[in-house]
Amino acid sequence: MAIRLMDDSDERLAQVPEPSAFDYSLALAKIGALAFPFLGTGITLFDLVTAPLRNKRFNDWCETLRLRLNELSQKVDGLTPQALATDDAFISAFAQATQAVIRTHQKEKLDALRNAVLNVAVANAPSEDLQRMFLNLVDTFTPMHLEILASIQSRNRATVAHLRNRRDEADQAICELRDRGLINDTRLYTARNRDSPDGLIFFDWDITNLGKQFLDFITSPEMVMS
Repeated sequence: MAIRLMDDSDERLAQVPEPSAFDYSLALAKIGALAFPFLGTGITLFDLVTAPLRNKRFNDWCETLRLRLNELSQKVDGLTPQALATDDAFISAFAQATQAVIRTHQKEKLDALRNAVLNVAVANAPSEDLQRMFLNLVDTFTPMHLEILASIQSRNRATVAHLRNRRDEADQAICELRDRGLINDTRLYTARNRDSPDGLIFFDWDITNLGKQFLDFITSPEMVMS
């Protein structure tokens, strides 16, 4: 499968053609071939059975990315296929994100990965080291992690009230967000290890500067730049 350029007179990215067999390598703006782990020499029965589903997910994600890049090219000077083809940061982010795309079906994560790549494309992203770290976080986090972090930033606990009956999962997500440095525990030290009838989500937490950068990175560029 490939994402090819249209003729030289057209600055848009062309539609993703239908893939064939196990050829999932692609060239987005002439980036070049990207090899995926499941296309190694030892293709298993699992690969044969699951390839069509993974192929559709990947194809759909790339097609939406193409459309979004074309939209942004009308608003951002210099955002052309030719520029992306020589942008090492974009190429690396795209390659890393596509690996995570293959591993998830969850819309929230697919959207976050797409937004991250778009923010790199429009040079609205943190340092390249943070880009790699943040993409890894999206890959390992669940939609619950993303929802909780956004609710902490907005101070809108009502948006996660439905997690009351999923306390074990929500508490684990809170602890992981804290351990990754995305939120701070504002409780008194003496209260941090006490049992409570309420889940951790209902305590006061502060989003860190790192957490804000992470949310900006996975938010649609238009919203971040507005």
